[in-house]
Amino acid sequence: MRTAIAPARPDTFDMLMVHNAFRTHFRALPGLVARVDAGDVERARQLAAFLDELCTGLHEHHTGEDELMWPLLLERAPTHAGSILRMEEQHERIAELVRRARRAAEEFGTAAAASVRDRFAETLRALAAALDEHLAEEEREALPVVEEVMTVEEWRALGERGRAHMPGNRQLIFLGFLMQTASESQRRKLLAEMPPAARLAWRLLGRRSFAREYRAIYRTDPQW
Repeated sequence: MRTAIAPARPDTFDMLMVHNAFRTHFRALPGLVARVDAGDVERARQLAAFLDELCTGLHEHHTGEDELMWPLLLERAPTHAGSILRMEEQHERIAELVRRARRAAEEFGTAAAASVRDRFAETLRALAAALDEHLAEEEREALPVVEEVMTVEEWRALGERGRAHMPGNRQLIFLGFLMQTASESQRRKLLAEMPPAARLAWRLLGRRSFAREYRAIYRTDPQW
C-alpha cells in the first residue's frame, strides 16, 4: 500500500480563494450602495451589515498575517524586507479606509440620505482600490516567499487562526462566499480537502443557505 507523502512546503491556494472572495465583494459594494434609493433605510442597513461582516473578516485575515506571517518572512527572507514592510503599511491604510467606511455605513443607516450614500460609495471605491492593490502585491511578492520559507505547520496555524475567529453559525455561509468566487478546480480541491461531515453539511444545508443570503444582498442568484 502506498503511503501518502506529506507536502514539504505550504500550498497557498487557500489564500488565493480568500483573496478572490474579498476582491469580489468589496468591488461590488460601491455599486450596490450607489443604487440604493434615497430613504430606503432597510436596504441601507442590510448593506451596512454586509459591509460590517466583510470588514470583520478582513480585519481577522490581516491580523493573522501581522501576527503569524510577516514576522517569519522578515526573519527568514530579509532580502524581501522592503516589499514586506510596504505590505504591512498597506494594512494600515486599508484599516483606516475600513474605519471611514464603517462610520459612513452607520450614518447611511439612519436615514439613507442621498448625499451620505454618494460619499459612502466613494469611500467604498477607495477601499476596494486599496485592497485590490494590496492583494495583487501580496500574491505576486509574498506568497512565493511563503512557499519557500514557511513550514506546512506554520501555514496551517495561520488558517486555523482564521477559522477560530469565525462564528460557528456563519462558517457554511463564509464557505459559500469562497466557493462562489473560486474556479471550478479550486472548488473541487477545497471540497476534497474538507472532512466528510463538512462536505455533507455544505451539500445539504450550506449551498442553499448561502444562495438565500446571496440573493438578499445581490438581488440575483449566485453563478457557479
